[in-house]
Amino acid sequence: MNTNILIIDDEKSVLTAMRMVLEDRYRVFTAESGEKALQIQRSEQLDLVLLDIGLPDIDGLELLKRLKVESPELPVIMVTAVEKVKTVVKAVKSGAYDYLVKPVESRTLQLCIRHALENSVLKERIRIIEKTEKNRFKDIVTGRSPQMKDVLRIAKKVSQSPEIPVLITGETGTGKGIVARVIHYNRLDNPGPFITVNCGAIAKDLIESELFGYEKGAFTGADTKGKKGRFEEAAKGTLFLDEIGTMALAAQVKLLSVLEDRMFCRVGGSRRIEVSARIIAATNSDLESAVEKGLFRKDLYYRLNVVKIEIPPLRDRPGDIMPLTLSFMNRFNERFGRKFRTVSKEARQLMLRYPWPGNVRELSNHIERIVLLEEGDTILPDHLLTHLRDSVSFPSSDQTVRLPGTPTDFDTVVKELIQSALHRSDGNVMEASKLLNLPSHKLRYRMKKYGILKPNGRN
Repeated sequence: MNTNILIIDDEKSVLTAMRMVLEDRYRVFTAESGEKALQIQRSEQLDLVLLDIGLPDIDGLELLKRLKVESPELPVIMVTAVEKVKTVVKAVKSGAYDYLVKPVESRTLQLCIRHALENSVLKERIRIIEKTEKNRFKDIVTGRSPQMKDVLRIAKKVSQSPEIPVLITGETGTGKGIVARVIHYNRLDNPGPFITVNCGAIAKDLIESELFGYEKGAFTGADTKGKKGRFEEAAKGTLFLDEIGTMALAAQVKLLSVLEDRMFCRVGGSRRIEVSARIIAATNSDLESAVEKGLFRKDLYYRLNVVKIEIPPLRDRPGDIMPLTLSFMNRFNERFGRKFRTVSKEARQLMLRYPWPGNVRELSNHIERIVLLEEGDTILPDHLLTHLRDSVSFPSSDQTVRLPGTPTDFDTVVKELIQSALHRSDGNVMEASKLLNLPSHKLRYRMKKYGILKPNGRN
């Protein structure tokens, strides 16, 4: 696909020279006036503009603003014969990507254009990803239960107050991270970056440098240039502190200070940096009990608990199971090119009676496996994993549901997933590894671990 570049300059010699430099790589348009440039912009899909400051009919800075009104994401490189600091500042504030001073060397011009186009492509990818993520998380949490409607109501309301900390609680797999993203993406203005820190996955002696960054030479092994922390990376966006209950007490003290003052210093530094990120914390543990035991600071708990969102387990809101199932089904259909459309009555009854100890995450994994490995357009009872079918009984006795043994649930799921993939591939390990998106050596390791034989009876 052609890359369209518009050169705007009132000097014909400049237009000719730039066209000759660029036309081997790009489709080039030229304009000697602002009005002509605007006409071309309305009729062509432009990818970049080279704009001279001094034009006969419209001031270059004014034209820049008008170009940006029509196409906010269009990269514009300003070109002029005189470098003035005030002009440069005005151009950058008005949205110019860069500023070149005549005479411009061919190599400098080419390099600047390439960087601007690469930056434009990256921004477009980020925009598409953010839009997809935003819609995805809206779809996933759509539920009919009063409990989830209340959760979403609070999440959307608090999203407009980024200065207020939010604490999200709930069992593992209920979707705490998803609700955090709903809060993030429902901002009316640009939501900015969403940065996640799993407090339980970072060594206690590294959590401070991870959160706040460090200056060069702050400690043995520190990067010679220093490093930004997650608070800086999340500037004007959201910092999501997952598993906050596992944070060491020393780090809790500094986090409390940051939440109170909205300022922090990098490890080993003295320069105070302002916090501009929204803070959302999440936990599946009982923080109140941790406070009583001295494992979590009471003052930090109350500071984080300004707005608390408690997500109920899936077993307490069965009305959400089918809407979530259909949402997952549509998403995985698109990913794997499948055509599942509905759930049979019998399978629906089994799914509604199952307690889903792994909550929404378990349901998502279950539907992903079915859509990937099974055939047809309807989810049937036989498509459900054995432990799910066996855990549900229909007789009208006093025990209609029994929980599967939790220590072996995960192993059972993995084992049956591998067996199903091997069955579909007629025992071909390489084909099965492709179906599972798992390297063949890892698949062989798991087959040996679980004692799984191929259909021909061999390992």
